[in-house]
Amino acid sequence: MSRIAQPITSVIRRSCVILLLGVLLQGRSVRADYLNELLDRAEQMHLAERRQWHTLLHYRSTLDGERVISDADDTRFFLAPTGKNDPQAELAATLRAFFTTERVGVDPQPAQCAFIARYRWLKAELGFDDRRLPPQTCARFQHWFRELNAQAATLIFASAYLNNPASLFGHTLLRLDPRGQTERTRLLAYTINYAANDSGSHGLMYAINGIVGGFRGQFDIQPYYQMVRTYSDLESRDIWEYRLNLSPRQLQRLLEHVWELRGIEFDYYFFRENCAWQLLTLLEAADPNLRFSDQFTLWTLPADTLRLLDRQPGLVGEVITRPARGTVIRRRQQALSGEELRLVRQVRRDPQAALTPPFTTLAPERQALLLELALDQRQHQQADRLEKGKAIPPDRIAHQLLTARQRLAIPATPVIIEPYATRPETGHASRRAGMGLGQRNGKEFVEFAMRASGHDLLEPDAGYTPDAQIEVLSMAIRHYPDEGGLRLDRLSVLDIASLTPFDVLAPAPAWQVHIGWVPLPRDDCLDCRTFNLNGGLGLAVETHWPGRALWFALPELDLDYSPDLSSDFRVGWGMTVGVLLQPVTYWKILASVSGRDYQWGETGAAWRATVGQHLALERDWSLRIEWRYFEEIQEFSVEVHAYF
Repeated sequence: MSRIAQPITSVIRRSCVILLLGVLLQGRSVRADYLNELLDRAEQMHLAERRQWHTLLHYRSTLDGERVISDADDTRFFLAPTGKNDPQAELAATLRAFFTTERVGVDPQPAQCAFIARYRWLKAELGFDDRRLPPQTCARFQHWFRELNAQAATLIFASAYLNNPASLFGHTLLRLDPRGQTERTRLLAYTINYAANDSGSHGLMYAINGIVGGFRGQFDIQPYYQMVRTYSDLESRDIWEYRLNLSPRQLQRLLEHVWELRGIEFDYYFFRENCAWQLLTLLEAADPNLRFSDQFTLWTLPADTLRLLDRQPGLVGEVITRPARGTVIRRRQQALSGEELRLVRQVRRDPQAALTPPFTTLAPERQALLLELALDQRQHQQADRLEKGKAIPPDRIAHQLLTARQRLAIPATPVIIEPYATRPETGHASRRAGMGLGQRNGKEFVEFAMRASGHDLLEPDAGYTPDAQIEVLSMAIRHYPDEGGLRLDRLSVLDIASLTPFDVLAPAPAWQVHIGWVPLPRDDCLDCRTFNLNGGLGLAVETHWPGRALWFALPELDLDYSPDLSSDFRVGWGMTVGVLLQPVTYWKILASVSGRDYQWGETGAAWRATVGQHLALERDWSLRIEWRYFEEIQEFSVEVHAYF
């Protein structure tokens, strides 16, 4: 290169660099100007105060109503340091992030893709100029969205499961129904499930963590067949499927928001920020005009949310029932005669019994029914062992039963299979308030009763697990006119009972647990109370003559703690026996007698008895009459209850 060419080349290079820097600086200036323009317009339009922005960030008003705070407890969900409680700062930080390719969020991506629901809402409101704010392609979101291929959403409700504290009130999740779905392919659909990570927590700490928010909850995408296997097959919970009438745009907004929530952690509370609450927030993100979550202040139970959704005109469409395997087995058992039940027990133990004359003389369709029932029972037992973590060897008998059934190339006798509980939204509301009059040892009183949530044994079974009781925060306050003032009579923190009738083919115990304060009347203190822990494990038997009756016996352990006891406490064992009668659908009677022998602390025996009846006047109104006897004290009360 000549000496003259070198200076020319150098000048050209410097000119190109200067030009490039000028273009970059000008581009930054243009972007900065446009960002400032968007920030000004967003502030003028008060977008940070809009309902849609608050639903996308899960903002809730604080108790004083002067500020907001987000339910999300994961810093990766926010782009501003103060984003958890400052909607304006979070909106400004979000707009700034849209102009960069910096990767953010749990699954690091550019902000336009990581928070795509925010981006598309702000773009619709502010009318982004794609030349000054180029959109990202978001290939990963597009692939995820196409894979889901969702055309509709279905709310899934799994009935209560009393063996797991987190499922005492049932569980809800969303199923995403793809285009072209059929009955056969329904199990292959994806679900949106919100659950707590409770691994490593057991016993008392499990309950404490669930109440105070010690668990972390997350949204998760799982195939529906996995959920059915867990809830229906392993835990024997009936499932109801509620088709939601969401518009295509609402469904898309819901899925865009779910994309943003993947891996985001929330504090999980059994009674408040649980599966039911979080699914309501998803529906609000889909349609900000909905204000479902505002209806629940202290607790949110799945059945209550279903009743709320059912009251929304046009929101809930077709409802389908999916009975649990245990329900199918019990219904089929009820369709058999005593001799057929005996044959099922024989065949279940020894498939060769299917070749004996008592079995072969049955009609072929009855033989098929018995073989299917025996096979279902064995598989159900295997599922129970699997749930308990036991090793399961190959089931040779189940294989033989399946082979025998395949040889009968005819369908089994059809049996109508329906869940034992009706649809959850058809039952009474879980909150209850009551007022009544009564008399204790000649002293008249007025009683005010309240219950935060639940269902007891005397209330109608519609919408609830039959022969079960789950009450949370139930209390009664009394006023004695002769003495004046109000006084607490009883307070139950938790009262659970499961009186599942004994089944020879699938035996299950009856049991009860009570935690709370109960009356401890003394000669010199008729209104004393004691803190009580009680647990019982026994047996319940069902009869049907002249009407349905459930007889139960529960050996139990009992602990009382009170300064009114001579040693401040007493511990002993005892027995409660009783019967639950149901002459007609809307009328129940419960009678029980308890005897306890206290061996530690204040020793001695104590007897209690109660007879109560509950008459359902309407779904959410009832009349209750009770007589109680405990430790030389008798009382009688009449109350009217309202449910809400």
